[in-house]
Amino acid sequence: MVLYIVRHGIAALQKPGMADKDRELTEEGIAKMEKVAAGLAAIGAIPDIILSSPLPRARQTAEILTAAFGGRPALRVTPALAPQGERMELYEEIRGQAGMDGVMLVGHEPSLSALACEILCESTGCFLTLKKGGACAIDITKLSPAPGGSLCWLMPPAILRKLG
Repeated sequence: MVLYIVRHGIAALQKPGMADKDRELTEEGIAKMEKVAAGLAAIGAIPDIILSSPLPRARQTAEILTAAFGGRPALRVTPALAPQGERMELYEEIRGQAGMDGVMLVGHEPSLSALACEILCESTGCFLTLKKGGACAIDITKLSPAPGGSLCWLMPPAILRKLG
């Protein structure tokens, strides 16, 4: 299985009285994410399922990805990808997709980078950063007790936009 990890696109700044959880993508964020999604499609990074954080900016990003991939992948929202989501619950979600060739996670920093580091290094001691709209692909070689694998690629959004 290839695990694709995608950080949500550019979101609106938090305004007084607005909860962080309510922020949505900006017009610029939507436009740039559409190009990122086209780039992912161009390199064949099309999963069987997209798992998304329930927060609007991540859900919108996942919907843009699904549209760019021709509506083919199923989209499922999971609280495990929210900023305060439980890592063990997320590992269970990933294990539940064992028969699939590709799974895409859409969520937030710093939890996505920490997740990638845990999978790649079995610790959070390594450093990997996903910019807004950035993505990486990990070849999963084991699912239990925690997923493990090797990095296939890591791309910033500027490169992905050029590929589409």
